[in-house]
Amino acid sequence: MDGDRIGPVSTGCTRLTQGGRALGVVVAALVVLGLLVVPARAGAQGVSGIDVSNWQRQIDWLTVSGTGNSFVFAKATEGTTFTDLTFALNRSGATLTGLRFGAYHFARPSGSTDATVVASAVAQAEYFLSVAEPLPRGLLPALDVETTGGLPVPLLTLWVQTWLQHVVVRTGVKPIVYVSPSFWKTRLGDSPVAALAGHRLWIAHWTKDALPILPGAGWGGLGWSFWQWSNCQKVAGIVGCVDANRFNGTNLGTITVPAYPSGPPVRADAPTILGSPQAGKLLAARPGAWAGGKPVSFTYQWQRCQPGGNACAAIANAKLNTYTPTAADIGRPLKVRVSASTPAATASAVSAPTLAIASAGTTAPTAPKPRTPPTIAGTPQVGQTLSGAVGTWTGSPTSFAYQWRRCLADGTPCLAIDGAGRSTYLVSPGDIGATLLLAVTATGKGGAGTNTSAPTQIIAAAPIPTPAVGTTVSIPGQAGAVTTVSGVATATWQPGSLANQTTVALNNTTSRLSLQGTAVQLSFGSSTPLPWPIDLAYPAAPADAVPGILPIKGVWQPLAQLPTPTLPANQQAGTYRDSTGALHVLTRTPARFALFAPGKWGDPRYTTNARPHLAIVTHPITRNPGNRRIVTTRITLDTQAHIYVSLTTKNNVKVLLPQAGARIGWWLQGKPTKTLQALQLRPGAIPLRLPLRADQPRRAYTLRITAIDPYGRKTTLTTNVK
Repeated sequence: MDGDRIGPVSTGCTRLTQGGRALGVVVAALVVLGLLVVPARAGAQGVSGIDVSNWQRQIDWLTVSGTGNSFVFAKATEGTTFTDLTFALNRSGATLTGLRFGAYHFARPSGSTDATVVASAVAQAEYFLSVAEPLPRGLLPALDVETTGGLPVPLLTLWVQTWLQHVVVRTGVKPIVYVSPSFWKTRLGDSPVAALAGHRLWIAHWTKDALPILPGAGWGGLGWSFWQWSNCQKVAGIVGCVDANRFNGTNLGTITVPAYPSGPPVRADAPTILGSPQAGKLLAARPGAWAGGKPVSFTYQWQRCQPGGNACAAIANAKLNTYTPTAADIGRPLKVRVSASTPAATASAVSAPTLAIASAGTTAPTAPKPRTPPTIAGTPQVGQTLSGAVGTWTGSPTSFAYQWRRCLADGTPCLAIDGAGRSTYLVSPGDIGATLLLAVTATGKGGAGTNTSAPTQIIAAAPIPTPAVGTTVSIPGQAGAVTTVSGVATATWQPGSLANQTTVALNNTTSRLSLQGTAVQLSFGSSTPLPWPIDLAYPAAPADAVPGILPIKGVWQPLAQLPTPTLPANQQAGTYRDSTGALHVLTRTPARFALFAPGKWGDPRYTTNARPHLAIVTHPITRNPGNRRIVTTRITLDTQAHIYVSLTTKNNVKVLLPQAGARIGWWLQGKPTKTLQALQLRPGAIPLRLPLRADQPRRAYTLRITAIDPYGRKTTLTTNVK
């Protein structure tokens, strides 16, 4: 990709850099240069792009943006000491001219033990992130793997896995792997491990063939995402050769960094310690897995514990992700506390203890190491049971522990499922749309090691049967459905939502306030909220219908709108519309449900649980414009209501009031009456204006205001008027 090249060959290519060579030239301002030269060949078709580094020196990005290229990868870092001097300007120039931009790290693997290899990979991942700082809408970051550092296949595989995993933990983003077919096959054992973890492939194969050769069993069946098909193409705006690439798709937005989630960090997996528990031997900490806000950063504190792993105390100046035990640690287990920080908050987690630290020169037991990953068998569908196998291990493990995890559809983040600590797992409705994986921890005399399976396919809902009419009974392991006699609404549920053999009824009922025929009664005999909600669908609901719920006691209440078809665990009911426009109510409790006309009498959004509350905002005053007297005031009302207003004398005789010029919120019309009335469909402040007849004697009056809500509940307010 950059530097002195070896190749091309028929099965791949490689790129080497002179990372310590500093540029003596400051990148110049943008200038317009020549024309793009594109060879007519199969590999050049599709969405085209380039990759660059300091070897391209000055680049005129304005000219490059007009050559038909849509994206660019630029080198950011190499090892832990080299930053490409052109990276910052390449990023600003490319993005300002509208090119999709991504950063890559040139790997310099090192180490001779698991701990030193992990330490090397973590250090390089941290260095890359400190420089590249992957931004939302930019291309996914990439790891350029084309040197071994003398590592054998197992250790190089561990190095690559660790670098990729650390970037995922820090950012929630899965980096791309850049590699040639021959290198991956010979130096990494043609392993599908990166593909199975969901990392895309940027294949480096310089060939005139229509398609590249893919390692790792067709990259785990995922195929390639980017193809570097040439190491020397002429592009206007760049002096000399530049690598040419192709994207396997039409929308680069599918392979970009998403917006980072906000919020505090949430521990998904505890930190772990790698290395031999022996004085003088390096130990390396992995921070564990964290969901929640991203990006997340980590700090470390090593602890020395009493035998048995309790009563741990911080070790002075042991604040890195690595630690070398000293004579003071002999006979004592160690732990590491990891503090994860996001802009919102900081959270901490502590590793399991190591074995007691052995003296230097002794032979420490070896912890189990995975040879092949755990596997999952079974149908990824609600109500089905999945079975996990532990895979194969070295180190003679004596016991295994299991933890099932639920992941987003793209595989991240993954959170441990409470209570799912057995080798089998019953798929629940909460898994729909997610993937599952199994983490297996093997324990032996030398400690413990953890490995995870590949994720399942996306969990599907159990098929819904033909709805029964009126009533039905839940059947173990099966979804269920029941509809009203009228067919206005249908309730469905997934296996696990209801106890076995629960009777579920859905019947038409009546309501004088709701839209005709939409009131239904859902019952299923549960006194406690269901773990997974029942879905009540109104397929023909008007587009503006307002759904309401009537619990066992009380009045109709509005239902909260859900942003997704998922009911939060602490919420009893909510509503959403699907892509067809059908209205759905998700409920954990039995109740009556109905649809209401928006803004009309009975709309539950504008009523309250209590009787109407009336209050006077401004005390009534009598004005005398011309020869007329007018009583004015302002009241507040907290619900829909019929409002009745009258003036009475001290003998409790009602005064005849003109409607012309009178106002109760709305201006009134009609003949004079002793009681003015108006319908208020929205709560709020209401102005009152009561004109008196010219022949009405000047005296003190009592103003009486009565509000009656849609449920017949009444409140009366009286005040004196002079």
